[in-house]
Amino acid sequence: MAHGAEFDFERATTHRTWAWDLTAGFDSYLHSYALAVDDTTETISEFMLQVGAEGRSSHRARHRWRVRAESCVGTELFRERFAGEYRYLGTDKIDRVRVNGSFWGRQYRETTDYSRSSDNWEGRLEARLAPLVGSRAKFETRAWTSNIRYATPSSLELDHRTVGAGVFARSTTLGKTQWGVGTRMGARSYPDSAAIDRDTWSLEADFDHHDYSGQGLRAYHKSQRRRVADERVRPSAWTHWSDMSGATSAGSGHVFLDLQAEIWQYDEETAVYFNSVRVEGAAGFRGGDILAAVWKVGLAGERFDAGDSPESYTQIGLRGGLESYGAEVGGSLTLEYGRRNYSQGSVSIGTDALDPDLWDTVLLYSDFNYWKIWLMGSWQINPHFDLDLMANYEPESHTEKADDSALGFASVRVRWRP
Repeated sequence: MAHGAEFDFERATTHRTWAWDLTAGFDSYLHSYALAVDDTTETISEFMLQVGAEGRSSHRARHRWRVRAESCVGTELFRERFAGEYRYLGTDKIDRVRVNGSFWGRQYRETTDYSRSSDNWEGRLEARLAPLVGSRAKFETRAWTSNIRYATPSSLELDHRTVGAGVFARSTTLGKTQWGVGTRMGARSYPDSAAIDRDTWSLEADFDHHDYSGQGLRAYHKSQRRRVADERVRPSAWTHWSDMSGATSAGSGHVFLDLQAEIWQYDEETAVYFNSVRVEGAAGFRGGDILAAVWKVGLAGERFDAGDSPESYTQIGLRGGLESYGAEVGGSLTLEYGRRNYSQGSVSIGTDALDPDLWDTVLLYSDFNYWKIWLMGSWQINPHFDLDLMANYEPESHTEKADDSALGFASVRVRWRP
């Protein structure tokens, strides 16, 4: 009997693996800004302890699954997370069926500094089916639903549910070129505010071609139509998102260019919802050895054009970065320094619309110099302990000193695996 139990256990572990881990960490959020006549700094810090368990099937199986469960106790709130995935692969190792599900739960302590947040849970489920698979491409259908519920809903935290479906075509080859194109439809409903219920449909496409040196082009575009139930509350709109990055060999390194664009076009503009175009990007030189360390230096810029809105601005800065990922130690550091200038950061208001002499000019946005600092790092101390670091700090120095502000975030995680 004992011999039979031992045999069953060994056979099971060759097909699936289970593991658990324990994580201790510290998070801190910083927001510094002017309030009335005094500078105000808000800081929320939290110590946390998390236990997690994960199981997965053998990578050789045609029916593959993976589950992950986490429970976290913090000085500010409790968290729970569960995620699972199932995949059925054909003899060509291409997914025929794929199902993903996830769940998050959050409960705030009575003494938490997150005073405006409500306990909530959030879930998402997505299924994909590929009925047609060829040697170079596959046809795929998708369906999904997501929910978020608050214990105490408010105007800023509304319960809502989203459902959607789509059809896509994607490449299946393992070469240097990958592509995809598809369309999707969706609907979001708000039980406590049906006026902002919305339906959406969109077209999207992506393309990726890279060689082993890092030279190539990646592009993504999505156009979406959003129709709102009551357009007196929020107008319907067209939105367009584009993302492109490319690199070409130059001497011992690469010249790179990254561009992102976001366009909003409303059926009817209002003081709150107005047409806008935002374009940002970076260009420069990338050098180093991808197997050791890679560095970048270049210019970064951003333009937000919202017509007559005082929010329109132009921003330009100098950006540099270093990244290195080894077997035990890895990470990245990016620094950017620049300036943002508003096209017209002020507005005129008055009691008599016909007499401009009675109007006053109110400054809403002032130009500023800024820093952006991003840091990520990981260290595998030994087979049982990992250390992860993440930090971001973005101070602004305005021409109007009362507008000076800063945002910051820092996170430290120590993970133990038995």
